[in-house]
Amino acid sequence: MIPVKYNARNLVVRWKTTLMTASGFTLVVAALVVMLAFVEGVQQVCTTSGEPQNVIVLAKGNNDEVFSQLDTRSGREIERTKGIARRGDGQMLASREIFLVMHRHLESANVFKFLQVRGVEPVAFDVHTQVKITGGRNFRPNQSEIIIGSGVQREHELAIGDSMALGRKQWKVVGIFTANGTAFESEVWCDQSELASQFRREGVFSSMVVRTDSPAQAAEVVERLKDSRSLVCNPMTETEYYSKQAAQTEMITAAAWVIAWFMGIGAIFGVMNTMFAAIGQRRKDIAVLRILGFKPYEILISFLLEAILISIVGGFLGIMIGMVVNGFSRSTAVGSREVEFAFKVTQTTITFAAGFSISMGILGGLLPALSVVRVQPLEALK
Repeated sequence: MIPVKYNARNLVVRWKTTLMTASGFTLVVAALVVMLAFVEGVQQVCTTSGEPQNVIVLAKGNNDEVFSQLDTRSGREIERTKGIARRGDGQMLASREIFLVMHRHLESANVFKFLQVRGVEPVAFDVHTQVKITGGRNFRPNQSEIIIGSGVQREHELAIGDSMALGRKQWKVVGIFTANGTAFESEVWCDQSELASQFRREGVFSSMVVRTDSPAQAAEVVERLKDSRSLVCNPMTETEYYSKQAAQTEMITAAAWVIAWFMGIGAIFGVMNTMFAAIGQRRKDIAVLRILGFKPYEILISFLLEAILISIVGGFLGIMIGMVVNGFSRSTAVGSREVEFAFKVTQTTITFAAGFSISMGILGGLLPALSVVRVQPLEALK
C-alpha cells in the first residue's frame, strides 16, 4: 500500500488549498456541535426536573400548567385519592399551585424577558424536595415577599432586598433558591393565596402536585386518578410531565441535522473540487505509481485517504471550537415557559460530529478517487 506519509506530504505542500477546504469542515462541524449542545442542555434541564415519586394533576385536555385550571372541588377529590404520602405531623403532601408566565422589563438592557411565577403553599417545600433556599430566607404569607431561583437571579439581575412588580403591587426579594439545575431555578415562588388575589384567581389553581412514597406508588396514583368517575383530570408523574416538555426539542434536533447536511453538501463539493484539482496536477505522479507496480485500487484508496485526512483536520478543529460553548449558560423558551440551561457537549455529540465529518470526507473524495482508475500511465507521462 502507498505510505500515508505520501498523502500527508502532499497536503502540507498544498497547505493553502488544504486549509481552505478543511475550514469548510470546521464551520459545519462547529455549528453542528453547538446546536446539539444546545439541545442536550435543554433536554437535561427538563428530564432532571421533577421527582419520580411526585404526581402532577392538570385539568383534562391540558399538558401545560399555564393553560390548566382546577377548582377547589377538584382539589378535594384529588386529596381523597389513596396513596398520597403524609408528613410526620399528619399533613398530607399535596400542593396546590398557581403557575403564571409574564413579561418583565429589564431596564439595564432595555428588553422584556419571560418571568415564571409559582404561587405555593408551605407544604410545597416538602413535595418539591429539590428546592433548597441558599440565600436569605423563605417568604412569609401575605407579606408581599418572594424567593427567586438562581437562574432568575442571573437573568433578571436581582438580589436579596430588591423589589419587582407583580400584579398591582411591589414584591420584595427575600431569598434565593437552587433546585439541582432543574427548571424550577427559572421561577419566582411566592404565597399562593396572595398571588391569587392579585390576578383574580381565587378558588382556582393551575395544578396540584402530590407526593407518594415511591415511583411505583406514584404510577398507581396516576392510574387511580385516570379511572376516577368523580374527577375529570390529566394526571402524570412529574418526570413524565417535564419529559414531554423536553420532547419539543426534537424539532430543534431535526432542524440542526437538516442545516448541518445542507452545510455539509457545500463542504463535500469543496473537498471534491480540491481532490479533482489535485488529481489533475498529479497525473504524472499517478502514472509513476502505476509503473512502480501499485494497483489502481491502492492508488484509489490513497487519494480517498487524502480526502479523509482533510475532513479529520477540519472536523477536529470544528469540535474544538464547538466545545468552547460547553457549560455556557443561556435561557430559552420551552413551550410556554423560559428555562435557563447550560450548553452541554457530550461524548455522544463529539462522536456524532467526528463521524459526520469523516462521512463528508468519504463522500467528497470518492468520486475524484474513482477517476484515478481511468488514468493511463503512458499517456499521462507524455
